[in-house]
Amino acid sequence: MNGVDRVLVGLAVALSPAGHRAARREQWLADVRDAPELDLSPTALAFGALTTALLHRRADRRSTWGHTMTAAPLHVRPAPHTIATVPVLLVLALSSFAAAGVGLALLQRYNGLPGAVVLFRIDALAMSVVPGGFVALALLLVAGVGLRRRVLGAVGTLAISVLWWQIVIGRFSLPVEYFLQIGVFAAAVLGVWLAVRRGVGWGWSLVTLPLVAGMLLVPLSSAVQTIDMTVSGWTAVWHGLQLVPFLVAVLAGAVAGRFSTGAPVRFEAHGEPLVDKTV
Repeated sequence: MNGVDRVLVGLAVALSPAGHRAARREQWLADVRDAPELDLSPTALAFGALTTALLHRRADRRSTWGHTMTAAPLHVRPAPHTIATVPVLLVLALSSFAAAGVGLALLQRYNGLPGAVVLFRIDALAMSVVPGGFVALALLLVAGVGLRRRVLGAVGTLAISVLWWQIVIGRFSLPVEYFLQIGVFAAAVLGVWLAVRRGVGWGWSLVTLPLVAGMLLVPLSSAVQTIDMTVSGWTAVWHGLQLVPFLVAVLAGAVAGRFSTGAPVRFEAHGEPLVDKTV
């Protein structure tokens, strides 16, 4: 167990109901410590504890992990992320992008003011680097993949998100339509995701879907510009359309992972839980 795991568990305990903190601290630290023996990622379990503390505030009828955490038999390969940490991180990435679009719409009334430039750039970070950070963190938690592969994928995702930030603030641009640029970056992130995972096979063909979404949005965005609405309303719709290629990329990544050509994970009945469910 490293220092990051201890900090995550400590934060999860602090966010737990007061009457359950002592039991949860003991149980979670033990589970994270023993995770390598079950071929599980200690950091993934630590994030799972934090997710449980955030999303399962009520302690009645729940174990220290919630209902979702049980142990796999030692002779069966465990399912990646029994606690759905990765989907939560991807939802946070999309939520950050959407919230940033709303923020940019609200900031339009201050467009042109020198003092608003910093606000625009910070908001642009929430549309690019912050979602990229969530995706990079999700890549670090992918199970069954070597650390070097995961780290390279996370670094690649962060590099893509920084380049996307440069486009959002107007410092850089690809020589294609803007919405097609969005499709290119969404496809690039999806490509990194599939490269980190194993046994994707035919799933690589799904990389084209964000590009197709971007191309379809080009005429749609032109039609939106002809609609009579306020500047803030038009900006909100504009950025809402930008979310579509990234949403398509997330769905494509989920489909590729669920129906990949790799060996399927088998689940068998088991009786003894990983954690004490009497708390």
